[in-house]
Amino acid sequence: MTTKTSHCARCGRTLRDPKSVAAAVGPRCAKRIAAAAVTTLAHHAPVQVEKAIELIGDSGIVRTSAGTFSVVSSSGTDSYVTTSVSCTCTAGIYGRTCYHRVAAELIAA
Repeated sequence: MTTKTSHCARCGRTLRDPKSVAAAVGPRCAKRIAAAAVTTLAHHAPVQVEKAIELIGDSGIVRTSAGTFSVVSSSGTDSYVTTSVSCTCTAGIYGRTCYHRVAAELIAA
């Protein structure tokens, strides 16, 4: 039986467990993201946190360098460059906090 492997969206480690592969994060990182979500929830709208967690689970955010991420848009046709303080999406350009930034915060936590 062949085991499907993948890499953690947060730390980049190899994932082998089917649950971890499906979630795109390992168990340690999942706990850290959940803990960060509690703190992040206080600073952002709950819907933003939910969309950010969904984005991470769908592997729609990939670390490109220290603190910088490539993020796929909700339509799946565009991609943006984001950090925990800025994003190249429309909301980010106008200075609003988008769920892409929230996802970057969660992964960087």
